[in-house]
Amino acid sequence: MELKNLKTQDLQGLIQEQLKLYIIENGMKSGDPFPTEYDLAERLGISRTAIREALKRLETLGIIEVRPGVGRFIREFNFEAILKGLPYNLEMDIKNFQEILEVRFCLESWFIGKDINKFTKENIAQSKEILEKLEFQVLSNFEEKELVETHSQFHCTLYKNSNNSLLINLIKIFSTVQRNLVLLHRYKTKDKNSFIRQHKLLLEAIEKRDSRLAQKRLEEHFAEAMAWVESHKGEKFIKIENNKGGEENSRI
Repeated sequence: MELKNLKTQDLQGLIQEQLKLYIIENGMKSGDPFPTEYDLAERLGISRTAIREALKRLETLGIIEVRPGVGRFIREFNFEAILKGLPYNLEMDIKNFQEILEVRFCLESWFIGKDINKFTKENIAQSKEILEKLEFQVLSNFEEKELVETHSQFHCTLYKNSNNSLLINLIKIFSTVQRNLVLLHRYKTKDKNSFIRQHKLLLEAIEKRDSRLAQKRLEEHFAEAMAWVESHKGEKFIKIENNKGGEENSRI
């Protein structure tokens, strides 16, 4: 692919798109060296400063990586950059949260049914340890955002033997968005004792290798959040200024 001169074009976004197309059309793969700033600036007919900013964006997106003293290279695809790039000031409505819950539930339920025999004693024991930590946090009145983090660890540990990194990373992404929702919208688990009990029952069903019962327990686990969504349908969330001049979030 020939890189087009961008002198007379709007540079907003065009540099990044040109670089992405260059990667695709040249069949570049993980580990391949990327052209230098000087080379790219010459081909595109723009400043190295503009090129440098575009390359930084590609690094943020996880498309390329910098190897100090060597250069830039095509990076192996993974979800790490997506996780890091999720904004912590997302403005979401209830429909967004509902879609996240539905997709996550469907994924976990399907994997429980498919991989019920892949849950090892060690795997379950590790999940129980995390659940004990979660129970301690509940009894000690830890903040909701900390519970979300430990809750995510529980589910990631539970499914680690699925050997599906996509599932694990999606759980992390969903948990990040849920934590954002907690911070922005003040979503809280209504009955935390029931929340802990549901996880214990889920583990018991998995230990029995009863996939249908485990899926039922998982559905019960998601029921409260789904009910919360139903009771708040149509609500929007906005940012408002708090008394200290910073930003606070509220429902309308």
